Amino acid sequence: MVETTEAGQRLTDRLSSAGLRAVAGEPAAELRGQRLEVAGRPIGIVVPYLAGDIAMLTADERRGVVDALGLRVRFSDRDLHLSLTPTEPLERIVFDIAEQFRCEALTPPRWRGVRRNRDAAFSHWSEAAQNERLTETGVGLLIFTITQMLRARLLRQPTTEQIDDLIETTRGNLAKLVGHALISLPDLVDDQAAFADPAAEIARLLAEMVGDASELKPALEDERTRLLIPLDWDALDYELSAAPGQQSVADSRSDYRVFSTEYDVEVPAVSLYPPATLRRLRADLEEHRSAQVVSLARLSLRLQALFGTSKLDGWRGGEDDGFLDSNRLAQIVANPTEASVYKQPLARPTAEAAVSFLIDTSGSMKLQRYQGVAVLVDTMVRALEMGGITSEVLGFTTASWGGGRARQDWVAAARSAGSVDDPGRVADLQHIVYKSAEQSWRQTRFSIAAMMRTDHYREGVDGEAVTWAATRLAARPERRKVLVLISDGFPMETSTARLNRDGYLLDHFRWAWERAGQGGQSVHFRGGVELGAISLDEDLSGVVTPTVQLDLGGTLTIDTYNVLHRLFG
Repeated sequence: MVETTEAGQRLTDRLSSAGLRAVAGEPAAELRGQRLEVAGRPIGIVVPYLAGDIAMLTADERRGVVDALGLRVRFSDRDLHLSLTPTEPLERIVFDIAEQFRCEALTPPRWRGVRRNRDAAFSHWSEAAQNERLTETGVGLLIFTITQMLRARLLRQPTTEQIDDLIETTRGNLAKLVGHALISLPDLVDDQAAFADPAAEIARLLAEMVGDASELKPALEDERTRLLIPLDWDALDYELSAAPGQQSVADSRSDYRVFSTEYDVEVPAVSLYPPATLRRLRADLEEHRSAQVVSLARLSLRLQALFGTSKLDGWRGGEDDGFLDSNRLAQIVANPTEASVYKQPLARPTAEAAVSFLIDTSGSMKLQRYQGVAVLVDTMVRALEMGGITSEVLGFTTASWGGGRARQDWVAAARSAGSVDDPGRVADLQHIVYKSAEQSWRQTRFSIAAMMRTDHYREGVDGEAVTWAATRLAARPERRKVLVLISDGFPMETSTARLNRDGYLLDHFRWAWERAGQGGQSVHFRGGVELGAISLDEDLSGVVTPTVQLDLGGTLTIDTYNVLHRLFG
């Protein structure tokens, strides 16, 4: 056992963090005392056998806990898990337990040491729970039993005879209640989102057994349950919504949050203006587009070369060199001087890529060639589609000026409480879908034209917009995923800027960009999102990279459209 002096704690943290990173495959993972962090972001996990103080464990027990946490980081999409996590306390706990064992079920067979350590740590916890008589409380026995049932089902490991005797009656009662959902879990371990459905059903049914949620916290804080659930069993509140309409958005500086999401909206651009107005805007856009000097076919070929790949699509025979064609062996025997007995592979171009344009539709863009942006994006989308490349066009602004109803709610809360310092984002967001990835250009040509009218251009919260767009893109099946931000400057939402510290929105924008750009190293954006920014006025290179400054004031030429090659070539 490592001594619990300050120096001993630091040594334990260093050793544990090294082991954690090795299993997780995540260089930014750390263990600081009892807190798990990834890239400086605290991760709340309330799984019973991982709830103890690591410093108080023996070396063997600590290795098991560290390996289990590493498996969780490696195989669980944290933000997806948070988005699916129930809000009720007991449901949260059971859902988290199920997700942990899903990750452990994915342990590669060749990792025998990890499997052994993991199993030893769980056995130690099960024994300690019995010795401490933690199962003598109703809630304690319920959590202990469902933990054993989930692990036995997902890891296909039977419980011991001693545990069978202890949980037999409770397990029988639970089997009648959750058996239908429990039996489906092993077949879904490779699909976190699909797995979440029966896991959440099990969590909900158990919570209904307990009854009134208000009685749960005192039960969990009972001295005898300290090895079942950590004292800060509601640590997930750091990452989950604190209450309906409120959301904590964790960032590496731990100070960005949202006062209310109740009035945030995501709207299709076609709903912003009447059909007659959209038709007129489309005509205006076509007039601007016809003035540019660019060949759509030529641009499509260039974009296909940038984002496309080639696949083998058969062979061409009768060649003078290449691979020997076995079908022409008789020809060689009959005429040894015959040279046309080779074959060449036929390559078919293919584009396994998705390109998403995220457009700043804040008020300042009214002065920064918004027509040029509309022409640029409309032409890009058409050229990408001609090359077989998926595209998406998104926009971000606020739903009203001056914060809107979210700010009104904050004012009411501040009056009631006397003051509410540093409330976080106090504005109603409006995220706009001009074109979804599933739609063609023809289906959305009028929707895209909505960019030509600026009534909906208000203020911008860039950081949350980047996260929204990157999340949509990361969920796409294409191999390559590219996010292009088009903006004229830095984030500005007046109410939020006035009520929080200087640089509040800019710091979060920088953090959100860095996080999305981590690609394969990011828990959330595991698909690997490539990022690039087009700056129309303010130089964004000091905040986000890579950035290319673009002048849309004149006629758009092929050099203008080379911007994607400059960002991603």
